Amino acid sequence: MSNGIVASVTRAGTYEPFNLQVSRNQISGHTPIQIFGYGSSVTNSYIPAWEANTAYTYLSTAQQMTVVSTSASDNTSASIVINGLDSNFNPISETLFLNGTTAVTSVNSYLRINGINLASVGTGQTTNVGIITCKYSSTTYAEILAGAGKSQMSIYSVPNGYTFYFVDINIQAGNVYTSSYYLNYRAQVTNNSVSPSITSTVLTTPFVETFIAIKQFPFGFASKSDIQWQFETSNSALTVPVGVIVEGVLIPNNNSVTGVGT
Repeated sequence: MSNGIVASVTRAGTYEPFNLQVSRNQISGHTPIQIFGYGSSVTNSYIPAWEANTAYTYLSTAQQMTVVSTSASDNTSASIVINGLDSNFNPISETLFLNGTTAVTSVNSYLRINGINLASVGTGQTTNVGIITCKYSSTTYAEILAGAGKSQMSIYSVPNGYTFYFVDINIQAGNVYTSSYYLNYRAQVTNNSVSPSITSTVLTTPFVETFIAIKQFPFGFASKSDIQWQFETSNSALTVPVGVIVEGVLIPNNNSVTGVGT
């Protein structure tokens, strides 16, 4: 018996925009990647947008990480997911339960950290109470600000055997009201699939408050590439917050799917 409601043609997923199909895991071999970065204090030295507001360095060998909160309220009921790459740049992840201000050590050894996010909360909480850091020795490789629930860093390393196809970027910066001040943006990539590795700058461009780029032809970042979307101000007197959203698609290089819809 009809209820008078017309079903959408997308309800069964038989027809809808390609990007939505990718997001719904209906396209084999295509994984949507969304990278969110925020830096509260960008100055006149290139850094990615992330919690530490410093230059970001990479590990030279895979290491176990230590994770700790600045608040005891992030107790053993709280957990985070670490997403990263192993010594061969293969994807690895794990869920690690916190212990408040006492550091806990990961089971896996990571060469790269692509992000951490809250999987469960401390007793009686709705999000993380303290600042959560993911470190090796004294160096921070990812951080979750209090109440944020996930790391926000414009940093991404492409897994072994994949290509990351960059689709678009949206950057918003704090107000710059004088013509003598502006910001510089650059995408810097280190290709580790060759030896020795090669670092290059894909794009450098000035902007004032907003920069948006949508690629008609997605730009491919090779397997084992370290990518940083970086920013600097034009003058040491200028310090601004910067937020960035990067979107793209991760596709395996040996995708053997040949049939339509299979």
